[in-house]
Amino acid sequence: MPISPPRRSIPISISSISPRSTTRRTRARANAAEPMGRSRTGRSSTPRVLLYTSQGCAHCRRAKAFLEARQIPFSELDVGRSPKARKALQRLGARGVPTLLVGDQRLDGFSEQAFLNLYERATHGR
Repeated sequence: MPISPPRRSIPISISSISPRSTTRRTRARANAAEPMGRSRTGRSSTPRVLLYTSQGCAHCRRAKAFLEARQIPFSELDVGRSPKARKALQRLGARGVPTLLVGDQRLDGFSEQAFLNLYERATHGR
């Protein structure tokens, strides 16, 4: 029976994504991945949420379950199955999964409160 490696806590950090951190093609794919709601002013009413995951990642499953339970629309990108998703994650400068993009903000790791704070700021433009 194989021995499991010791569990490590995943550090959480939030960072802004500059327009140069993703290529035009990556932004176009991300834009197509999840349509955003629009208000009458034409501004986004809900930020786009992208969740980078890998199979077997318990923190990824927890993040996904959290988003689904709160009915927050998101697109899941499995870096283990998609070389394009893996390259996009590398271009963002993230080191692992789960990584969430909320609008132009990145959350490395997962914390419910950190995500909610980030989502609230993105929703209200602050």
